[in-house]
Amino acid sequence: MRIVAECLAKSINLKTLNFTRLSHSAAMRDMGNGNFVMAYKYGALVYFGVQDDAIEAIRTEVATHSDMLSGVSDTEHAEIVAGEMPISVYNGKIRIQTPTQDQLFIIADVLSKSVVLSRYENMILEMLATIEPIADNMRRGKIPGGRKKLIKTLGDSLAIQAAMVSRIMVDEKPEQLWDMPELEKLFALMNAEYEINERQRVLEGRLRVITDTVRYNTDILDYLSSYRVEWYITLLIVVEILLTLYEMFFKHA
Repeated sequence: MRIVAECLAKSINLKTLNFTRLSHSAAMRDMGNGNFVMAYKYGALVYFGVQDDAIEAIRTEVATHSDMLSGVSDTEHAEIVAGEMPISVYNGKIRIQTPTQDQLFIIADVLSKSVVLSRYENMILEMLATIEPIADNMRRGKIPGGRKKLIKTLGDSLAIQAAMVSRIMVDEKPEQLWDMPELEKLFALMNAEYEINERQRVLEGRLRVITDTVRYNTDILDYLSSYRVEWYITLLIVVEILLTLYEMFFKHA
């Protein structure tokens, strides 16, 4: 069975989407013949055995219930090879003797998080390219301007952190594991193959670098701005004193 996962949107409104709700973050549509589609509120879709023309139709439908992304979506491709034991996951091949629906849900959960992490990885690389000149200038004792751009970068970084914590919840295990611990092996194999936890830690580290760099720069800009204001005030006081002295000694004389 062919599997295609893609990050299509920033978020999908599962309440209005005509899919069967499975949990607070996931919904499914049965496409017949054992094929189905999973939709996740954090913007990912995972297709099991769905043909390309049907995929395009689903994308069009989901778009009306989503906060869509611009540009090309991030994708993952995998294949289930049935009838083989023991369970293994390697290089996009998922080998399972007789796949159950719960096993497929586990696979979908990990693949959906993988494509969303891919989108954030690309976004963060773009932000790192933006702040690299800032860090280089700070190293040489220069403080660039562009406060508005810095604040936007900080806002983008905080938005990603909020989404990872509140919507995607990478650390949260699929609900199927609560009642069926025998699925833990498949979940662990999928997590290891797609390096979900490692990628999350790398992203969090990069986000801290971005956030700290922007904050340090804005703090310095604030300090320099207040320093200039203090000088302006001092200058005004000096001018006022000079005018007063002029009136006292020269004008009366």
